[in-house]
Amino acid sequence: MRDNDFKTSCHHMSTCALTGASAFFDAIPGSFMLINGPLWCYFYAMKYVEDYDASALRRFHCTQPEGNALVYGTEKDLLAGLDFVKANFTPERIFILNNCSVSLVGDDIAGIAAKAELPCSVYAADCGGIAGDFAEGYEIALLRVIAEVKKNAEAKTDVSFEHAKSQNCNNGSAAVSETKSENAAEVKVSASANPAISSAKPSVNVLGLSPTYFRGEEDIKEIRRILETAGYHINAIPGGGSAWSEIIQLPQADLNLVLRDELALKAAKELQAKFGTPYLSVGMPYGIAGTLRWLDAINAVLPAKNREAIRQEAETVNARLQFRSSNMQSLWGPLWFDNILIAAPPSEAAGIAEAVRGEWADTGNLVIHFTQDTALRPKAATKICIAGKDDTAMKETFENWSGGLVMGSSLEASRLVRLKKPFVNCNIVLPAYHEIIATDSPLCGIRGAAYLFERIWNAKLSGCMDEVKSIR
Repeated sequence: MRDNDFKTSCHHMSTCALTGASAFFDAIPGSFMLINGPLWCYFYAMKYVEDYDASALRRFHCTQPEGNALVYGTEKDLLAGLDFVKANFTPERIFILNNCSVSLVGDDIAGIAAKAELPCSVYAADCGGIAGDFAEGYEIALLRVIAEVKKNAEAKTDVSFEHAKSQNCNNGSAAVSETKSENAAEVKVSASANPAISSAKPSVNVLGLSPTYFRGEEDIKEIRRILETAGYHINAIPGGGSAWSEIIQLPQADLNLVLRDELALKAAKELQAKFGTPYLSVGMPYGIAGTLRWLDAINAVLPAKNREAIRQEAETVNARLQFRSSNMQSLWGPLWFDNILIAAPPSEAAGIAEAVRGEWADTGNLVIHFTQDTALRPKAATKICIAGKDDTAMKETFENWSGGLVMGSSLEASRLVRLKKPFVNCNIVLPAYHEIIATDSPLCGIRGAAYLFERIWNAKLSGCMDEVKSIR
């Protein structure tokens, strides 16, 4: 492969499964990621995570297997890597992530890790690029953690049974066999959890969020704020900053909310099958009206006690946005774009399309480029293309572009620049090479609605100023 082709492939395609799994595990405080693969895979995954987590460099290490390891196994290199971690760090748990080539070897990772005699728990996952892209890697990591949740639930049942037996013994002994398992330790946490929390408020797990998404950390905070204000107790947000002790208690929730199907729908079905917890696929909340519909959908399944507080906040913010819009329309005319292109994962693209066309802007043509396959077909879209299926149609979108608003990433922007096509831009997904992110504004929810409204109007005004300057 030519060097230029290689660079294009690396920087203009979705990130691999190893990156998705790394992002998920990194979001669990106290975790350490050991990449069992070459330096390239290590640097790629670590740097992607480091863009939002400055401590990633101190929480990642690489085994750098020798060339013959693909034939004889990676035991030597893996033990050396684990010894390095043991000597230099004190993680609460270690996640060993095999890259593409190492995944094919078939090493007994758990057996090798046991030889290292580490003072913490070690978990392994095969998540190389062969498994898929970021979404598949995130999904693999989430399912791997759910397997530990199941073990914890089974251990809790066993401990309860042994405790009941001991209470019936004549000697009154309450001895329980000891184990070094991290999950066994969490049994005590689960058993001592405050039942008043779950009984006072309806409890939910929020699935499918990651701080590595564009303004992902801010979106997580906004979603948590909205749900808690409405009266829900957030049981856990796996992959979104929740501690291991919270994730282990996933079965305690009344409902699992799936915000991105490509990341967490399979996991929600697994939790339902294993623990009987129902799930609701609600997508991401965008826009004022969109956020209220999102909350109403959740409320219909699991009623909240303070939904009116969010409705009042939404009305206040919406009134302010309408006032600002009226002022700008008197100067620059309506918020109109000849064309709008939205290129993003399903939840983002569908939700933002409905908010943009349904609440704020007018357009003659709204095209969606879904970056993952989905059954979503938002009514706001004039045309829908799916990456990998409709590539020819996607190419035509760029070649026939005549101007308008592009809501996507630097990839769409750079393509239109190369084609010398006019456009105004609003980033909504990564990579965003031509924008610095320094504020804490989310994209979703009520605060996100104000931010998106501001960005879209400013994109229009930027285009208007360019026209004025070209006349002079």
